Amino acid sequence: MAAHIRIPQTFIDDLLARTDIVSIIEPFITLKKTGANYVACCPFHQEKTPSFTVSPSKQIYHCFGCGVGGNAISFLMEYEHLDFMDAVKTLANQSGMNLPQQSATKQPSGDTNIFYILLEKATKFYQNQLLKHPQAKIASDFLKKRGLTEKTITQFKIGYAPPGWDNLLRKLNNNDKYKKLLLTTGMLIQKSSTSIYDRFRNRIMFPITNRSGKIIAFGGRVINDNDTPKYLNSPETPIFHKGHELYGLYEARQANRNLNRLLLVEGYMDVIILAQHGINYAVATLGTAITTNHIQKLFRACPEVIFCFDGDNAGRIAAWRTLEIILPLLHDNWQAKFIFLPEGEDPDSWVQKIGKKSFEELIQNADTLSTFFFTHLSKQINLQQIDDRARFAQLAMSYIQNMPDNIRKEMLIDALAQKINMTPEKLNNYIITNQKGSTKTTDTQAMHSPIRTVITLLIQNPQLIEQIDQELPTLDIAGMPLLRELYSLLKNNSQLTTGALLEHWRDSAEYQHLSRLANYRHLLEGPDLTAEFCGAIKKLRLQATESTINQLITKANTTGLTAIEKKQLQNLLKTKQNC
Repeated sequence: MAAHIRIPQTFIDDLLARTDIVSIIEPFITLKKTGANYVACCPFHQEKTPSFTVSPSKQIYHCFGCGVGGNAISFLMEYEHLDFMDAVKTLANQSGMNLPQQSATKQPSGDTNIFYILLEKATKFYQNQLLKHPQAKIASDFLKKRGLTEKTITQFKIGYAPPGWDNLLRKLNNNDKYKKLLLTTGMLIQKSSTSIYDRFRNRIMFPITNRSGKIIAFGGRVINDNDTPKYLNSPETPIFHKGHELYGLYEARQANRNLNRLLLVEGYMDVIILAQHGINYAVATLGTAITTNHIQKLFRACPEVIFCFDGDNAGRIAAWRTLEIILPLLHDNWQAKFIFLPEGEDPDSWVQKIGKKSFEELIQNADTLSTFFFTHLSKQINLQQIDDRARFAQLAMSYIQNMPDNIRKEMLIDALAQKINMTPEKLNNYIITNQKGSTKTTDTQAMHSPIRTVITLLIQNPQLIEQIDQELPTLDIAGMPLLRELYSLLKNNSQLTTGALLEHWRDSAEYQHLSRLANYRHLLEGPDLTAEFCGAIKKLRLQATESTINQLITKANTTGLTAIEKKQLQNLLKTKQNC
C-alpha cells in the first residue's frame, strides 16, 4: 500500500469521503452530464470527441483516449502540477479539515519546520567545515580533482563532514531535545541508550532539497574510494522518502524558468558536473531504482525526459526496466528518450571529455522510446523469418497491451505491423480476436480469470464485500495477495469509494493495474453484477478445493495419508461433487 503518506491513511480516507470529485474538476473544465457520469474533452491531451469521464459514484476520473485517471488528489497533482502533500492540503482547506500533526512515520508532535531549520543549520556547518576544518584540504583537493569550481561548490551547497563521532551534535547543541530531533532527521545514529553519534563522518556532503528548495536530507560520499559504503544517504524520515525524490530538480527549475526537458542520470556528481558545463537540467534518483513515482514526478515537471545509461549490458538492462515502468503510464504528450554512454563512462566523466556541445548533440540524437523498444526486442531475432516475426509480434504486444488506450499505443501497433509486414488492420483484428477472446470492443469483452473478476468487481463496487460471508480460500496464485489486502481493507471499512480504495495503493506496483481494473467496462448491472461476483468467488473456492485434493492425492501416492487426512480427502471430494 501507499508508503509515502506522511499523515494517517484514515485522514486521507475521511478527506476523500468528504470531497466531491465533480466539484473539484468542474472549475477547470466544462463537464456535461451523461447518464450517471459526466464527460468532457480531456484536459491532458488534444481531442475533438470527449473521452474524459468523471464518475460521482466511484469518485474517479478516467480518459479513454490517453489513459490518465485517478481520484480528486490525482487530478490536482496532474492538472495543477502539485505534489501529493500540496494536493492533500488543497482538498483539506476546501473541506474545512485541519491536517493532523501526527505523522504516519512516527513523526514527533509539532511542526516539521523545525526539521528544515535543523538541516539548514547542518548544511551551513558542513559548508563551514569545508572552508575551515584542519583536515578540509583533503576534501577540497578531492573536489578540485573531480573538476568542481568554487562557484559550483557554493551553488550546490556542498560541504564536508569531518572525522569524529559528535561534531554535528556538539555544534547544534548537545541536549536531549536536539538529540531526539537529530535522530528523527537521521543525522544521528543511536546504538544504545548511551551511544549516539554522527551518521556522516569524513565525507563530502551533498544537501538534498525538496521542490520548495528546503533541505530534507543529505548524501555523503567517501573521500577515499577504498572506504565503504561509497555513498551514504539519510534514512527515511518524516520529511524524506528517497523513493520519491529527485536530486537536482529544484536547482533545474531555478535555472530554467520554462523547464521543457530533464535528463535523468545516476548520481550527484553527474548532476553537478553537467550543470557546471551548462547542462543545467539534469536530475538523479537517490541510490534507488527508478519507480512509478519518479516517472510521474519527472513528467509532471516537463514533457520531455531523456534517460541516460551506461552503454554496458547492466546499463541496457536498467534502461529496459525503466521502459517497462513507463509504458503502462505513457501519455500522448510525454516524450521519453534514451541515451547510452560509451562503456566505462558516466555523464560526469564524459561531459568533461567531450564538452557541452558534443554532449548535447548526444542528447539531441537520443533514441526515441519506440526505437529503443523495438531495437531491444528484435535482438537475436531474424525479422526475415516468419516464425521469428510471429514471436517478435507476440512479445511486443505483451507490452503494448498494457499501455493506456491512446494515440501512442495505436502508433506503436502501426509500427509493429510495418516491421512484421502485416497491415495495421489485420494486426488489430488478430489482437482483438486472439487476445481479447472475441471480435467485440473492450466495452463488451468478457473478464478473464475468477481472481481478476473478483478484484475488478470489488474495486468498482466495494459494497460487494457483503457478498463474501466466509474467509477467502487459501490459494497460491497470482493476484491472491492483492485480493486479500483488498478484502481486509473493505471488511474494516465497506464505505470506501473506488477513488479512496485506489489511494491506498498510490505508490505501489499494483496501482496502475488496479486503476485499469477500476475503469474496466464489463456492462454488468444489478443482479447480473452480483451473480457474476458470487460465481467468481465460488470458482475460487472450487479452485482451492481442487488444489488441496491434488496435494492429498500426491501425498497418498508417495508417503501415504494419516486417518485425519483420509477423512479430509473424502470430505473435499464430496464438496467438489456438490459444487
